[in-house]
Amino acid sequence: MSHPVWVTHPNNAVFDHRQGETHRKPPMPSQSTRPVILIHPPAVSKRYLKTKFMPYGMAVIHAYLKEHGVPVEQRDYLMEYLFDAPEDIDFHNPAMSFTEDDFLACLRDESTRTALAAFTEKYGSRLLTDGGIYAFSIVAYHQFWAGLLLSRYIRAHDPAAVIVFGGPFITIKPTESLVRYGLADYWVKGSGELPLLMLYEMLCKNAGHSLKEIPGLIFMRNGEPVENPKWEPAAIEERAPDFEGLDLDRYCYDHPLTGDQTLFLPYRISKGCPSRCTFCTGRLVDRYAVKPVEKVVSELISLSQRYQTDNFMFADASINGSPRLLERVCDGLIRRFPDIRWYAYARVRGFDSRLLAKAREAGCFSLFWGLESAHQPTVELLGKRFRVERMFEVMDQAIELGIKNYVHIMYNTPHETDADIRAFMRLVDRYIDSPMVVFLPGRFLLEPQSLMFQDPETYGLANIARVETGLFEREQYTYDETRGGLNAEEVRQRNEKHREMLMDHLEWIRYQAMTRNSKSRVIRMIPSRVFVRSAKHARRSRPAARIHRALINWAQSTTRGLSEQM
Repeated sequence: MSHPVWVTHPNNAVFDHRQGETHRKPPMPSQSTRPVILIHPPAVSKRYLKTKFMPYGMAVIHAYLKEHGVPVEQRDYLMEYLFDAPEDIDFHNPAMSFTEDDFLACLRDESTRTALAAFTEKYGSRLLTDGGIYAFSIVAYHQFWAGLLLSRYIRAHDPAAVIVFGGPFITIKPTESLVRYGLADYWVKGSGELPLLMLYEMLCKNAGHSLKEIPGLIFMRNGEPVENPKWEPAAIEERAPDFEGLDLDRYCYDHPLTGDQTLFLPYRISKGCPSRCTFCTGRLVDRYAVKPVEKVVSELISLSQRYQTDNFMFADASINGSPRLLERVCDGLIRRFPDIRWYAYARVRGFDSRLLAKAREAGCFSLFWGLESAHQPTVELLGKRFRVERMFEVMDQAIELGIKNYVHIMYNTPHETDADIRAFMRLVDRYIDSPMVVFLPGRFLLEPQSLMFQDPETYGLANIARVETGLFEREQYTYDETRGGLNAEEVRQRNEKHREMLMDHLEWIRYQAMTRNSKSRVIRMIPSRVFVRSAKHARRSRPAARIHRALINWAQSTTRGLSEQM
């Protein structure tokens, strides 16, 4: 779909973006004292992973800027939007939805859609204070669109303000897809600490920086975007997060292992991703690097004391990317912080029984595994680099140690065969009844800028074509498979057939999670297979479908609030 392109609004009070850096103006007297406002925006859809994660990256930038004497504040509106604002717009909820035309008109300040206007006014009026620079930290897709709405509000009410977009989503997206909507003055790819500091010094302190010297910055020159190389600091340079100004109660939730209203603080012992999964764009966010052990342990202890919690979620792409680092960190935690409890993402490669046992002793109670497949050829195609037999050994060892396992697994991957489907089923059959395993299935989508996308021939793909999707949907692509000689339509038909083959297992996973998370003792006693059989009958009979929907509605009405992070 083709969408209008708007030119970035020139911020003439501070900088003439139309002319490039040669026309930089000195700051107005009031501008030099106006703070940097860091924003974790809401979203435009509640089809969003219902987690209560604190905004780690934004809090790290907050700590860095404060350390350098920059007046800085931070706002997080995502938790309010997801959990406490049923009246807010929600594109994927028919009762609260809006059209793409409504949204685009709102960006042009031409909208008569009251729901969009009310949403923008609600968050924009609280956001707009006396900021000199408003910097949006965009982590996920649906936040980008909300960020645009709030930027339009800022631009309309304070033309002197500077608007910056950064964060993981901005880093992995092609520059052209960002600047087409205008509204922001600058975009930052990669780590945002130094770019924001230099931008503040240049615009608000009249320091001698030029735009081309600011790492990671994207700015407009003569109507074209200019992109500077990213800043990639050493891991030791990353500051501990500072959550000053955030409402900590919004991040608390009842957890079955750590108690009611637990606050999990985010932290990472390494930056970037140690893997090169062929379907993923995570490698583009940060270069992999590890922190010194002493820094990790001392900062964890300090954060625990400051925020009065012993519970942490590690934000690493893989907690055991460096097994030696993890082992030494665990040794330090066992010795100096024995009360810590934590969960993290992990990879099979790099864990053995000894390191798993040490992690458990050091407070690990749950691990999220990006297995993606249990069929060896597909494991290798996806770049996962583990042996399936070893995967089962690690899972069994973790269960024996009392570590709960969350398993990401995909279907409809390229070159998928019946053997993939049987392997998926065997994996689910083996662990579905274990309370120590939760499956998180997902359909494969070809990601732009993934290795598969950039070098399709290597992975047996050809004729990649974009599917026309809505503005607020993930990008989707079709492809031919050269190894099997299937065209895109034949791939679609095969995927449909495989989804049908997996239907019972996918529903089994869904209903197992639903019954386990119910407050009702009666619902928890109903085997999930009963719901699967009910769903089968519902597909064949309208009366059975009505009974099934009533049963599901009843079960869902008894589910607990957020009990475990997904």
